[in-house]
Parts: sequence; C-alpha cells; structure tokens
Amino acid sequence: MKREYFISINGQSQGPYSYEELGQFVILPNTLIWHKDLRNWTEAAFLKELEPYINKVSHTTPNGFNYNNGFSVSYAHDNQHVIVTTPTERIHYRYADFGERLAARILDGLIIIIPSIFIPFIAGWLYCAIMQSGDEQATVGQRTMGICLLDMQTAKVSFGQATGRFFASILSAFFFFFGYWMFFWMDKKQTLHDNLASTIVVREVGRERIG
Repeated sequence: MKREYFISINGQSQGPYSYEELGQFVILPNTLIWHKDLRNWTEAAFLKELEPYINKVSHTTPNGFNYNNGFSVSYAHDNQHVIVTTPTERIHYRYADFGERLAARILDGLIIIIPSIFIPFIAGWLYCAIMQSGDEQATVGQRTMGICLLDMQTAKVSFGQATGRFFASILSAFFFFFGYWMFFWMDKKQTLHDNLASTIVVREVGRERIG
C-alpha cells in the first residue's frame, strides 16, 4: 500500500496525497508534512524522500538579508509562484496572468486619458511611477485587479525603478508589441520592461503565520 502524505498549507491540513502528487506543491525545507509513520508533523527538510521536491525550488537572497535572520525568497520552478519567508510569516504569490495585466492597463489608460490631453506623456509617467513606488505598490488598475509590482527581491520598487520601467514599456510596444508578448515565454512571466527594470507583477494568494 502506497504511503499517503498530508501537507500543511496556510495553516490548514490538506491531503491525503501520494508521493507523486506532492509534486504539485512548492515544498520548502520548513513545510510541515505528516504521514501515518510519523508521530508528529515534521518539517520537509527532515524527510529524506522529499529532497527532490525541495531541490526543485531555487532560492535567492535579497541584498541586506540572508537565511540567518529568517528571510528568504523562493522562486518555484513551475514558473507560477513565489514564496517569501520572514521570521514571522510566509507570503505566497503567483505571477499575474496576462488577462489581469491587460485589464489593469486598460483601466489605467482610461484614468489618465484626460490628464494626458493637458500634459502628454508626463501624466502617464508620474501616475505610474508615483503609485507603483508608493505604499500600495500598484496603480489604480492594478489594485482593482488585485495585483501589484515588486522588485526581484519581492521588495517595494523605488521611484527611479518605476520610472525606468515606464520608459522601457515604450520599447515593449515596438515591433508589434513584441516586448509584451515576451510574457508568454519568460520564466517569471515578465515583459521586456519588467526584465529591464528587474520587476515582477504578482497577486498575493496566501499568507500564514509561522514561528
């Protein structure tokens, strides 16, 4: 009889799953796992058979942070998810899909259409740069769609970074919007201007307390 596993996601037990079915999840070293041969819930790092799944996730450490103080960023190789772990919580993101990003762009275009008549180009730049580098990390259109802009370390972008991304978006429109179509084959669902500005567009899908 095959072993059945349970996994703790957002503080809730889910399962049972076969060993092969665990491959659909992003499993970190401190993800809690249980099966009937274990007395208690156990971190995945202590279960040797789960090493292949843990090794599927690549880790990057932001400048000024390291694993010693409990902060890490995990990019899943499914090209769909990012997980940020801090000393007190774990935040789950997925990359925004093309429809969400397109709808946000249309809404933002409607918002700035009148200001752009009076101050062409500058209105769009200031609108995007100020809002995306602000506390909300998103324009009105992006907030409406539940998505936001982060840098590659999942931190808030600076005004200069948001400015660079805005001007780079002009390049994305060249050659039949080739830079936008890059979204479909880039690992982190980035357009050309995301790639040049080192940003990602994400939706938060879960948050759990740890420790």
